Amino acid sequence: MRIRRLVPDDAAAYRELRLRALAEHPAAFTSSHEEESRKPVAAMAVRLAPDGEEAVYGAFADGRLVALAGLARETRTKNRHKAMVFGTYVAPEHGGRGIAGALLAHVIGEAQRQSGLLQLVLTVTAGNAAATALYEKAGFRSFGIEPRAICIDGNYSGKNHMILFLAQP
Repeated sequence: MRIRRLVPDDAAAYRELRLRALAEHPAAFTSSHEEESRKPVAAMAVRLAPDGEEAVYGAFADGRLVALAGLARETRTKNRHKAMVFGTYVAPEHGGRGIAGALLAHVIGEAQRQSGLLQLVLTVTAGNAAATALYEKAGFRSFGIEPRAICIDGNYSGKNHMILFLAQP
């Protein structure tokens, strides 16, 4: 397995895997499959630009993209000490191999190398025990549940807000 930051040339593979994630687990993501499927590959290439505040990392098995995790640094001055982990997904046929943990550890390592970045935040849909356990194992802790954070077909789910302190100010 190889983990690296995705680049614009990975846009088609990223789009395909992201759309798969959104279709398979609609409650796990704030983005919807319908909205994301309308975005062309070119829009995904822009998201993967190497000079952006947002980075998406991928795990590759046998040269194929099989897992994703993103890191978005806050752009506003008062919030530059924070970044959000987003869009974590491992294709089910590659599950149970430690890929999610390795990818998350890689993202945390990348965050630790950024000057002035002190904490990471993320959200997990309430009831997603596997994802919550993954994040807790990496050191994230819950700091609150947002009730009715997302709505899918009239059904509401809460989001568990989690934080990992990289360093103290």
